[in-house]
Amino acid sequence: MTKMMTREEMVAAIEDGSIANVLKAETFISFGRFVMDEQNGLTKQEVKGGGNNPRVETVKVSHPFEVLGVCRDPNGREWGKLIRFRDADGRVHDAHVTDAELHGDQAALCAKLASEGLSISRAHQRDITEYLSSVKVPTRVTHVERTGWHKIDKSFAFVLPSETIASSGLDERVILNSVAHGPYDAKGALKDWQAGVGALSADHAFARFAISIALSGPLAELVNAESGGFNFLGQTSIGKSSLLCAGASVWGKGSDKNGFIRSWSSTSNGLEGAAASASDTCLILDELGVAEAREVGPSIYRLANGVGKGRANRDGSARKANSWRMQLLSSSEVSVDTKIEEDRGRKVRAGQTVRLLDVPANRGLGFGAFDSAEGFIDATGKPHAGKLADAFKEAAGSAYGTAGPAFVRALLNHDQAQLAAIVKDRMAKFIEKVVPKCAAEQVGRAAKRFALAAVAGELAITFRIAPWTKGSARRASEEAFAAWLAKRGGAGSYEERQAVEQVRRMIALYGESRFETLSDVESNIGIDKVHSRLGWRKGEGAEREWWITAEVWKSEFCDGQDPAFVAKTLAANGMLRRQDQKNLASVRKVGGQNVRVYVLTAAVLGEGS
Repeated sequence: MTKMMTREEMVAAIEDGSIANVLKAETFISFGRFVMDEQNGLTKQEVKGGGNNPRVETVKVSHPFEVLGVCRDPNGREWGKLIRFRDADGRVHDAHVTDAELHGDQAALCAKLASEGLSISRAHQRDITEYLSSVKVPTRVTHVERTGWHKIDKSFAFVLPSETIASSGLDERVILNSVAHGPYDAKGALKDWQAGVGALSADHAFARFAISIALSGPLAELVNAESGGFNFLGQTSIGKSSLLCAGASVWGKGSDKNGFIRSWSSTSNGLEGAAASASDTCLILDELGVAEAREVGPSIYRLANGVGKGRANRDGSARKANSWRMQLLSSSEVSVDTKIEEDRGRKVRAGQTVRLLDVPANRGLGFGAFDSAEGFIDATGKPHAGKLADAFKEAAGSAYGTAGPAFVRALLNHDQAQLAAIVKDRMAKFIEKVVPKCAAEQVGRAAKRFALAAVAGELAITFRIAPWTKGSARRASEEAFAAWLAKRGGAGSYEERQAVEQVRRMIALYGESRFETLSDVESNIGIDKVHSRLGWRKGEGAEREWWITAEVWKSEFCDGQDPAFVAKTLAANGMLRRQDQKNLASVRKVGGQNVRVYVLTAAVLGEGS
């Protein structure tokens, strides 16, 4: 006759696992009083009753989930468990449950898991934390907070939400924190993308340029390139959105509706999250014009600098800020400086215009952003750019998300040091070719970004990813650079341009109405006719001069800029007549009195230098 177990013996048997049914599946783990079954989920065994009639009952804790491994970040922090489960619709979810959460509010942890579809008994929330705290699993998993390149155990890994592309030697799983997930997606094979967007863009320089920008993200790490981007500028319905769709198709669905393209209308915090999820790839934002003007300037700096706002935890300690490195592709009907100035005339800084570069999207060939519309005709039989734009959008929504990962795999097949040397050499040759002699440092800095896109596009041709002719990606970047430089107004510094434009604007507006003629001063007539006088004028035509006192020069003409810098800039361009090599201001007689003034020449009304 079998001996009846006492309550104490039964509890002990449950605790040491002799009663539990240990499953064969390594990731569905049972131990002690907990049983994890792929069909029945997590249950626990409890002893009910007392005295001489104890009994074991099975209590349901949650639906099934796997414990895939022990997680921590590359620096050995944020330890926890990686679990996987299916929601009621059969979708698979991976969740990182930190050890800190297991020591915190049990209800908050269960609410987090329940929000993703894991059904948990409210009466047994404590059992979930006890199970996850005690479960033993040998597998190690590294979790990261942003997409892109990570160095783990001396091996390189490129992390995307759906996959990790790693070099040989990395035998550990790497996952992306769900917070950093972006709208990455894939449809079709690489050959389908090549036959669609790839083939369509072969004959259109700016479409090739947009794709090259999207591909340049993974190269930035190799050459330590700074973040920043390009803004396709132009009127509506010229094909700007089609260029964005082409670039977006490299990493996801080339669509502005539930695709890889996002909106500038996001808050600054929303843009931070978007940037972290696009690290080492490409952040694509549609229509700068819809953004809040007061946020555009700070957002451009923050996106390019690659670090989010500093924030505090509830206990006052500093929270780890988001970080990223990415290329930005944007579109707009208004320029970057115009958008920033919408905020009550806020001053535009050179650093903002060199971080987000305005590239006029209209090619000037009669087809908007495209070079031609051959093969796309309207009802009258004439080439129609709108038909081509529709074809780009349709192709970008039919096959997508394969070119970017293929490009990363090709990069990993090469020695990283040698590849970096090749990229730097090709960038240097591009810059040497396109940057004018004696150009401002800002122009050279911007040229690096065009060069990175050019090299990325040419490598994509070499890797047989982009179906274009050799040299076509480089030529596309050269043409884009030329369009940017022409829009900018030359190769001088932005501050110099601002100085000339501000003074020229003042003379154009008030050169006649607020300047008293010297002849009137000498004859003592017409003095009452000049209100809010800015200075004096003399001569006609090419001999015209405007004399401005130092006080008015500083307060009215320099608009917050350094008065000496403005004067030097104009003097260097023949727009200001100096007293001598040491003195920018001159001494002139006005009404019989010596007055120190800045003397502007008629050249100030000419075309900019």
